[in-house]
Amino acid sequence: MSDYENSKNGLSDGLDGGADTGADAKSLSDGQNAAQEGAEAPAQGKGRRQRKNAPKSDFEALQGIGSADSEPLKAYFENIRTGTRAGVWFYDVGTTKDGTEYYKPPVRLCDPLEIVGRGQGADEGEYRVIEYLRHGISGRAETKQAAFPLEIVGTREGWALLRGFGIGVNQNGATMAALANYLQWEGSAEQWQITERGGWTDDSFTAYVLPGGEIIGKTACKTIYIGDTSKKEAYAVAGDLAQWKEQIGRYIGGNSRPSLTLGAVFAAPLLRILRLENGGFHIYGASGSGKTLSGLLAFSAIGNPDGLKVQWKGTSLGFDNEAAANNDGLIFLDEIGEGDPKTVKDVGYSVFNGTSKLQGKAAGGNRTRRTWRVLAVSTGEFDAEHYLKAAGYEWNAGQAVRLPAVPADAGKGYKAFDTLHGFADGAALVAHLEEAARSCYGAPFRAYLQRLADSMADNPEALKGRLKALQSEFCARLPAHMDSQPARVSKRFTMAAVGLALACEWDITGFDKETAFAGVLVCFNAWHEREGAGNREERQIIANARDFLTRDGYGERFADLRNFGEDGYKTERNHAGFRVAGNRHAGERDNPHGYSTFYITDEAFEAEICKGFERSFVCRVLAECGWLQTEKAGGGKTRNKKPLPAALARRFNIPGRFYTLVGEVPPAEWGEAGA
Repeated sequence: MSDYENSKNGLSDGLDGGADTGADAKSLSDGQNAAQEGAEAPAQGKGRRQRKNAPKSDFEALQGIGSADSEPLKAYFENIRTGTRAGVWFYDVGTTKDGTEYYKPPVRLCDPLEIVGRGQGADEGEYRVIEYLRHGISGRAETKQAAFPLEIVGTREGWALLRGFGIGVNQNGATMAALANYLQWEGSAEQWQITERGGWTDDSFTAYVLPGGEIIGKTACKTIYIGDTSKKEAYAVAGDLAQWKEQIGRYIGGNSRPSLTLGAVFAAPLLRILRLENGGFHIYGASGSGKTLSGLLAFSAIGNPDGLKVQWKGTSLGFDNEAAANNDGLIFLDEIGEGDPKTVKDVGYSVFNGTSKLQGKAAGGNRTRRTWRVLAVSTGEFDAEHYLKAAGYEWNAGQAVRLPAVPADAGKGYKAFDTLHGFADGAALVAHLEEAARSCYGAPFRAYLQRLADSMADNPEALKGRLKALQSEFCARLPAHMDSQPARVSKRFTMAAVGLALACEWDITGFDKETAFAGVLVCFNAWHEREGAGNREERQIIANARDFLTRDGYGERFADLRNFGEDGYKTERNHAGFRVAGNRHAGERDNPHGYSTFYITDEAFEAEICKGFERSFVCRVLAECGWLQTEKAGGGKTRNKKPLPAALARRFNIPGRFYTLVGEVPPAEWGEAGA
């Protein structure tokens, strides 16, 4: 028992004798009331000094009973939850002129507030977990809990936070100091987990925190969520699982695009379990193609889909907060065309890399970087690369691998749908699903999380074994031999298929595993047909060179040495190199196809073709496709640059070596270009 509890109990013993009934009880009550009135009323002049030095009420006199040999009185706090005296009270100790100790009239510090625990956040900051009463619109008091940062105790920020919780605070300076001590030192020392991220509370995967604080499963210790709660109301449940399956789930089965997005919902909590990287899917198509509806249907499994949807036009920090709150979950980013291209680019790095930007502290040093694992469903009229290129930014291969683009149109004449499930037309099916998604939501994801948490608690190895078996089963349906980047993308589709299949096996979706696999496979094939051939970085390098030469190869940036006379050559200030026109009909020894040869300066080659790629890698890619002309050097080495033909170099006095490309398009396209 703590010291303050001992003193509190001793006081109670002194006050309670005969205080249950009759005149004594009334006398004690009157004394308490008088004492309280005295504490709240300002004292003036001589009276103030007298009250300071000696007890003036029955209440104080009773508390001063004791002998010189008794234990010294100790100040203490009392939290009264209900009634007219509800609040935190401070009982301080005074001393008379002759040295006798007594309890001063109690002072009310604030509304009811109890310290129920303490803990440490991810940034290693200390917190006190407080429990308080909040009166809602109904007028009924509801018990609330919150994490209060220890570093703001006693500051304006701290008092403002308490008032934001609806806790009234005594404005007197002395009482605020007493309340600061109460927040720091009193109450329970029980350890709580303080988390600003949603998702799994630890690596046992037995408890999951939804954004807003709802916990599904069993935690190792008491847990409180302090992250973004701006969408708390959207993480709600309307209807039950059976209704969702009947109204929504069974219509998703057999439709590939909604199957893919729903698979992402169920795959997201598996990322950390199977140690997989962040990513997602971008569904693109014209307005009215059904891309947004595919996202809404998936998110109806989690909560109110309209409330969960995030517009791409937010800020980088806002997206980081969204990702942290939805850790081990899914975020829905709608209409990429409305976002700032730079923000889209930044999100492509931070959100999908799973870590926040490095930020400094005002007091020095850096803040602890936040981390997360998320999947995203993004939509737009075009893919991300289209928007970024139009704004002068690059969408590199790493970003494209993590957010593969899938056309919204399923190609069956029903826009994003493959089958109408008996509806008269696509409009009727869409109308039904839009209404259903906004009136029945939230139950499937909770049922899935509960089953996951229970499975990890009961037999984690069995669950992991089943997940790996589903992975192998779906991978057997993919192309046998893929380049490295398509193989990485296939993992994203595989996880969506696995998550969806697992939910089907647990009777959460309203359709079966085979239907789940088939729907996701259709989406993978749509992506693979458009993007899956070869390495994206290599394709990008070739595209850079093609775009550069078709745009500028026959313009003033290149000097055509065959068309200049003895007076020399001229180019504009932004000189890129030299062009030697070929003879397509007669052919030449070094250029048998008759295409022009472009001798490109180092500066132009790096700025226009490399564009951030390492030069040796660019040279290898262009040489392997037969476009870049190289030559052998001594010792078996290969030179990536060549000089101009000797006669032209002497005639125009142009020394040095250049990156040399034959034709304005790669050799694979020469037949098409020459036709």
